[in-house]
Amino acid sequence: MKDLTSNTTSIQQLLQGLYHKNADKVKETLEEIGRIGKGNREIMKALQEFLGKEQRMPLRILAAQTISKIKTGHPPSTEGFKKPNIFQCPGAEKVKRVEIIDVFCPYCHTRGTASVAGFEHEFACESCGKTVQREVPESCIEKCPVGSECVGKERYQKYLKGRKLRK
Repeated sequence: MKDLTSNTTSIQQLLQGLYHKNADKVKETLEEIGRIGKGNREIMKALQEFLGKEQRMPLRILAAQTISKIKTGHPPSTEGFKKPNIFQCPGAEKVKRVEIIDVFCPYCHTRGTASVAGFEHEFACESCGKTVQREVPESCIEKCPVGSECVGKERYQKYLKGRKLRK
């Protein structure tokens, strides 16, 4: 196949070759796409659509290999993310919220309540005053690229410390 530039007309002509009846022509088209399609979203979308329609397994396999070949391997940078409004992020809201929980003190064996924030993994027993540890529930801020910004660095570090204690 001739070397094609990345202009829209040439790409469209190339993508039409995916639906040729002759499997060798389709294979040739996929190989050309593998050479010129690096990082092109239009081509990725067309290949995924092709995978959904194509019935010939060898061509499906080749198309999947082509997709993995042209996919850019760079994860998105966190610069594109913006800190969500606190009311839009349930994970951050849950971590910041103060709750009254039922507790059992392992030292004085007393049942009671404690007021703790979602990021706190320890609190003082109301009866004996000793420090009791609790399991901090999992939150999406643990995996979010801007999670520490949503709840604040200090709360984020306390949250992570509480999660590590139970792992």
